[in-house]
Amino acid sequence: MDVDERRRAFAEAVFRVVETSGSEAVSLRDVAAEAGVSMGMVQHYFRTKDEMLMFALEHLGERVSRRLEDRLEALPDPTPKEVVRAMLAEVLPSTKASRQEAAVSIAFFNRAVVTPAYAQALRESYRRVLALVAARLPAGRQDEATVLFWLTQGLLGPVLIGHYTADEALALLDAQVDRAFA
Repeated sequence: MDVDERRRAFAEAVFRVVETSGSEAVSLRDVAAEAGVSMGMVQHYFRTKDEMLMFALEHLGERVSRRLEDRLEALPDPTPKEVVRAMLAEVLPSTKASRQEAAVSIAFFNRAVVTPAYAQALRESYRRVLALVAARLPAGRQDEATVLFWLTQGLLGPVLIGHYTADEALALLDAQVDRAFA
């Protein structure tokens, strides 16, 4: 396993720890145990917990982007509306992978409230996604990107705790996408 593969494997271990035990449980030791390696091995790749978590945050963005690209490639000749819906629906916690990512995303958001480096990383990520969505909206409707994106982000927690089902959240998203393209 090369350096990048090993670092990504540790990021995946971070995700599993957050998913099963919450973000408070994330430590170099817990990640090492989850990955089945020694703590020294993790420290060889990450000097600190924050360094490991920042890498995991970057990896989260790459993982979601890859899945989104796969989803978009599976759409035969999609309309802009279908692309926007697919992009935003992919973020909703409706599969094992997207549920895990939603839990991790919320954990990073909570950390960003008190840690400027995480806040900056999230702002940059949000700007990229908002720009992608806005570019596919009808002329004069780019402001709808903000509403659509934050709707999906706002639904993460309620779906994870069972206040809404994934299908109910998707129905809310569909109604707003229809409105944005009306």
